[in-house]
Amino acid sequence: MTFRGLFVGIDRYASPDISWLSCARRDAVALRALFGDALGGEAKLLVDQEATYSAIQEQLAQLATSDEDDVVVVAFSGHGTETHQLVTYDTDVYDLASTSISLDTLTELISRILARRLICFLDCCFSGGMGAKVLKVETVARNLNSAESAIAQLSGEGRIILTASSPTEPAYENTRFGHGLLTYYLLEALQGAEEVQQSGKLAVYRLLEYVTQRVMDAAAGLGKPQHPTLRGQINGELIWPVFKPGARYRAAFPERAHPEVTPDIQSLEAYGFPPALLQAWAGAIPSLNSLQLAALNEFKLLEGEHLVVSAPTSSGKTMVGELAALRGVLERKRALFLLPLKALVSDKLRSFNEIYGSFGIITIAATGETDDITPLLRGQYDLCLLTYEKFAAVVLANPHVLEQVGTVVVDEVQMIADESRGINLEFILILLRMRQRQGIEPQAIALSAVIGDTNGLERWLGARLLRRNQRGSVAKNIWSCKVKVWGC
Repeated sequence: MTFRGLFVGIDRYASPDISWLSCARRDAVALRALFGDALGGEAKLLVDQEATYSAIQEQLAQLATSDEDDVVVVAFSGHGTETHQLVTYDTDVYDLASTSISLDTLTELISRILARRLICFLDCCFSGGMGAKVLKVETVARNLNSAESAIAQLSGEGRIILTASSPTEPAYENTRFGHGLLTYYLLEALQGAEEVQQSGKLAVYRLLEYVTQRVMDAAAGLGKPQHPTLRGQINGELIWPVFKPGARYRAAFPERAHPEVTPDIQSLEAYGFPPALLQAWAGAIPSLNSLQLAALNEFKLLEGEHLVVSAPTSSGKTMVGELAALRGVLERKRALFLLPLKALVSDKLRSFNEIYGSFGIITIAATGETDDITPLLRGQYDLCLLTYEKFAAVVLANPHVLEQVGTVVVDEVQMIADESRGINLEFILILLRMRQRQGIEPQAIALSAVIGDTNGLERWLGARLLRRNQRGSVAKNIWSCKVKVWGC
């Protein structure tokens, strides 16, 4: 078996009538590098001015020389049109038929590829929408059902086609991620997302289902519909190794080339933590445990990913929140810690001042009506500890507070089932979700001492779920009474 591929990404176009994109080139570069590092073989990259009408078709024709046992991947990131074409660098908006690649043409070219295992990723769309990967052609009538039919023909036995959205929806790129939504979560899954691994390998169908769900959740968090669609089938189970970024990926994205964190706390120095702070942590805990290592290495805790951690008391999950918050503080971003009780806030305030005060990190607290919240409102702090009730009151009256924050850690989130405080926590989570839709998205870390079904809390927050049960018991599911919340 040999891997062969074609990766196309177009941000810039020759025509002044075509709007530019921000992430399509990065999509293609990242996928080509990651596939090449993991599978070797041959993979052609066409970006921007290289990705012309003729060049794309020529490279697709080259793939027709593949053997039956080869695995072929074709990926396109860029504009689609409302009339169901892929927009090339030299597309003429006044002559789409002759200068862009229709789905019918793409089907014909792919049908000539003999490989029995071909996967095509189309991170573009064929419907309108501001900020979407689509070229609007107002003067041309369109039939979205024909796009559905064309994509169905493109797939089939031995062919899997994953489109970024349905034919009636836009497909979005996210500049915070630096990728289109589809490509971002595909990269995450390929690098061994825990949810898609099977005995240390990647089950491709499970991987694609995971990508689909993650894109839907992320788009919903932005208040936008985007439903990736999977079509076609490959006989037998397709298994890939976990894709480890190698020389090609590190060369393309040196800023992502952080070494893996080990149990030795000093290994965090690679992420910018100062040695003196690491020494202070080492005095409190002997080493990082498996839960913390999973959060750091597998769940991208220090790269801004939202995370729900469900683990027993004394499992080290509080340290997960501290790591995310302190990483932001080192970059001059503020962090909020939300706790259910004033006593917990007081204890945490003493602890933080003892550990972090000597490093010039300013920690403040707000728990009641008599607190002076001026430093909080003016952003004159690094860490702020609040009760659920105080946070809700402050943010309602002063919406700008969340705009100043890089990380929000919600501790004891299982308290949502508490009759007295559950309503305030429920409101906080809804508030965070609604501000996400307004483009205000601090990293959210939710910590729960209850092990069990979260009824989709992590999906609703656009987060991943890190669940560990070191004690071998499963606690009662206390989330069911709040399940209605996550559908709002």
